Amino acid sequence: MIRRLLFITTAVVAAAQTPSPQMNVPSLGYVFDGNTKAIRLISGVPGAASLDHLVSTNATSLDSGFVHSGSRVAIANTKEGSVVLVQWSATPQITKLTTSLVRVTQVAFSLAGDRAAITDGSVVEVWSGLSDSPAKAATFTPDNGVTALAINPDGLAAAATGAGAMVLLSDQPRQIAAGGKWTSLAFLPNGTDLLAADAAAQNLTLIRDVLTDAAASVVLSLHREPDAVAVSADGSRAALASPGTLTIVSLADGTTTSISCSCQAARFDRLAGNLVLHLTDSQSGSELLLDADSAQARVMSLSSVNSAAVNGVTAQ
Repeated sequence: MIRRLLFITTAVVAAAQTPSPQMNVPSLGYVFDGNTKAIRLISGVPGAASLDHLVSTNATSLDSGFVHSGSRVAIANTKEGSVVLVQWSATPQITKLTTSLVRVTQVAFSLAGDRAAITDGSVVEVWSGLSDSPAKAATFTPDNGVTALAINPDGLAAAATGAGAMVLLSDQPRQIAAGGKWTSLAFLPNGTDLLAADAAAQNLTLIRDVLTDAAASVVLSLHREPDAVAVSADGSRAALASPGTLTIVSLADGTTTSISCSCQAARFDRLAGNLVLHLTDSQSGSELLLDADSAQARVMSLSSVNSAAVNGVTAQ
């Protein structure tokens, strides 16, 4: 009898105890994984990060996508041939965009992720309200096609064309540069200065005050063609991708750090941190992580550790 009472008392005490707090696995954000054709969470920290759970899109099958990790939105092409907006700050939602573009080939998100410029290589559409109710704000058709895009926090888009011109897209489009082979554009956080990678001159050019003076200066000269550029969250540095090399450059004094890698990337995706970026090697399809926040900049492979992620598990 005493043993039974002791057992009951112990059980009651155990049931009354506060549950132990659960540890949350740190994460770096979300990217589109071209291998699984899904938006996936990157779990872990730089140096120990892996592709993890996917964002559920229900019956919608994605073919390619462009993600703004911070605002948890993506613009994607579906396998059925439509263009959709994916939102997952709460329950994942899929919205089919009423667009004239058959397939989106480039997307530039504003810093906050609430606006985007999208293109199929010929026509540019500017969209707003991505975190709430998406709406097409403007459409432009630059001469000679589109090779690169950027958009500032106010929704002003810049486009580079196949003829070597760089144009601000507004009610009255205005040329701000010419004579380059612009492969990538990125606004600085102030929204008025623009970085441009020029494959013709093999350099990185900074255009200050694009709304007024549009004064250009070379930040970095290279010995290879640049492919992609991204700016740090504080606007002090930039990352530049070239075949076989990733370069971190200070925008104040031009000092650089170079990292050799057997990779080539057409674009960067921003993750949590000041200058932590995702890139996909266009040759091998490998998913990589560039960590320029550590004392020594480094590039690492992202493995897929969660087999359930490709079987419909939704990231929280």
